[in-house]
Amino acid sequence: MALRDGEIKRTVLCFVFDKKNDLLLMIHKKRGQGAGKINVPGGKIQAGETEESAARRETIEETGIEPLTMKQAGKLEFYFPYSDSWDNTCTVFVADNFAGSLISESEECSAHWLPCATLPLDKMWDADRLWLPYLLAGKEFHRAYVFDSSDRVIEERALV
Repeated sequence: MALRDGEIKRTVLCFVFDKKNDLLLMIHKKRGQGAGKINVPGGKIQAGETEESAARRETIEETGIEPLTMKQAGKLEFYFPYSDSWDNTCTVFVADNFAGSLISESEECSAHWLPCATLPLDKMWDADRLWLPYLLAGKEFHRAYVFDSSDRVIEERALV
């Protein structure tokens, strides 16, 4: 992959499930990369931070919910050669238990629990519809995506 600035950021996503009520913790981003899209909590890994600790920190900061037992579900690579979005590799975690109380509004996002059966794929990143079925089926995945200038997938590669 040719990179615009030569840097690939390291990021995380954390899927927190409320299995009892068949819900998934999701956010509606207000600013930054992905503003306007619905996603799960996540963000950049800070210097000296592990992937798991970054996923836990980002989830608490964005939602007030602390994922307790986390499991790595897969890896993603996102490349944006035609836009101002930044390239990143992403480690994806899932958690089935959690603590804390939902903070529904912050400067960065609004947070809410959504039914797993009706995820808003039309309001999420274009690639999500392609890799999310692996996560929901409990299958390991490592996939790479290249996006056009409108953040639409133009290339998908399976790396595992």
